[in-house]
Amino acid sequence: MFSRGSCTCSNLNPQSGALLGQFCDYIEQEDYSTIRKTQSTRLKELLNFKGQDAFDVVFAPSGSDLAYLPSIISEILQPGKEQLVLLTCPEELGSGSQMAFLGKYFGDKNQFGEPVEKGEDINPHYNISLSRFTARTKEGHIIDHASNIKQEIDKHPKMAKIGALVIGSKSGIEDDISLIPKIDNNVMWVVDLCQFRNSKKLVNELLDMNCMVMITGSKFYMAPPFCGVMLIPKAYARLVQRCTVDPELVKGFDRIFSYYDFPEAYENLRKFFPKKENPGLTLRWEIAIDEMERFNAIPVDEVNSLLYRWNDIVNEEIKASKHFELMPHQDQTNSTIISFKVRHPDGGYLEYDELRKFFKFVVEQDHHCFDRFHKVFFGQPVRYGHGAFIRLALGSNNIFNLLKRSKDERFKNDRILVDLLDRKVIEFVNRGHS
Repeated sequence: MFSRGSCTCSNLNPQSGALLGQFCDYIEQEDYSTIRKTQSTRLKELLNFKGQDAFDVVFAPSGSDLAYLPSIISEILQPGKEQLVLLTCPEELGSGSQMAFLGKYFGDKNQFGEPVEKGEDINPHYNISLSRFTARTKEGHIIDHASNIKQEIDKHPKMAKIGALVIGSKSGIEDDISLIPKIDNNVMWVVDLCQFRNSKKLVNELLDMNCMVMITGSKFYMAPPFCGVMLIPKAYARLVQRCTVDPELVKGFDRIFSYYDFPEAYENLRKFFPKKENPGLTLRWEIAIDEMERFNAIPVDEVNSLLYRWNDIVNEEIKASKHFELMPHQDQTNSTIISFKVRHPDGGYLEYDELRKFFKFVVEQDHHCFDRFHKVFFGQPVRYGHGAFIRLALGSNNIFNLLKRSKDERFKNDRILVDLLDRKVIEFVNRGHS
């Protein structure tokens, strides 16, 4: 399979498959809390600068589950205070994130396989309001929300405020983090880096600004889906460790998180959570951390040079196509993602439901235009306003494979993929799918 869709559901690569088999044997023999502690240490070694210890690690079964943590921390630090969550880019986040930020169950099962009531409030003590700041205009242009967020904060002086920014949405949108130090210091900032297409430098800049940072291993690093981590900056970590936790304020969330999801230093908090193990989550993170360590060994200049060249070439191919139109502001998105609308041959654009059918139409077929692939995968459709687009995206293993190829052959299959998708639009429409 030729993959250009490192979003939430990547396939195992050969190295990850071999690692999975080895780690399954190990996890049955080793103490579970020791494994979690070791994984936390490896993440710290990857993301801290040498000699620093800027954050604590809290595990979660998915990126959406991470959205519960700022509200839990806000509630135990300021009990009973109404919360206002200021959420940017809601239409390009995971489907469960908005419900999670509202303190509601977003699925019908928890990480332990137990049934929960989707849409139900997890803890009735929480009083949460959500202000949404749409990512794009109807024309697809990216909106700068700095002044809008400031105005919304000023309207609610008595509420506990949680600013939820995104750096790396489904189309690679990156909010301007310069607004953080300009706004009220009483805002608890949490930054969604769940796509995790970012540098160690940015992670530490955010931690230095006292932001909680959400990451996953299943997007850019292409681990199996559903593995989240919250990086808690030390300033908040110290507050949490010192406070007396009312068990009533974490009730309900003991159906979301495990005792082992929290670090040892949070015993005052984690003692209210069940000592339930989730080997699947631990396996997924083992694959992700291994991939991070492997990718971290490649010189940054080499990676960036390849990414800029890939981005330029694919953009050129899309501009030359018959049926594709690049989304506006590609220069404001991450270079590993390229987003584009699909024109209908008779006018207008394919809408979200049509693009979903188009995606399925292409990925389920066999193709014979590549040198050694017969299946393709690309980024699934994303809505914005009244429109929608599809994406091509590179993940870490894609980059490994590109670097192995000669410079002359490196982007041959990417050109073929754009041409294939372009030709498939006519076939899709002629078969009556649109």
